[in-house]
Amino acid sequence: MNTFYQILGVLGAGMIIFFLYQTIKGKPEVFSKENLNKSFFTMGILAIGLIGFVALLIFMVRST
Repeated sequence: MNTFYQILGVLGAGMIIFFLYQTIKGKPEVFSKENLNKSFFTMGILAIGLIGFVALLIFMVRST
């Protein structure tokens, strides 16, 4: 059964790479420097918010 899952994993990875290639080939402006900078900034803000939220939950659990 392990070999079956390895084959499925390789096929899945191949499909993901194929779809990513088609996306990049069809819309190269999606990966422009400006769009990536905006995306990384937004993801950074969301990550900081998530870290703060998890810290708040941990403090709430510890105080009880």
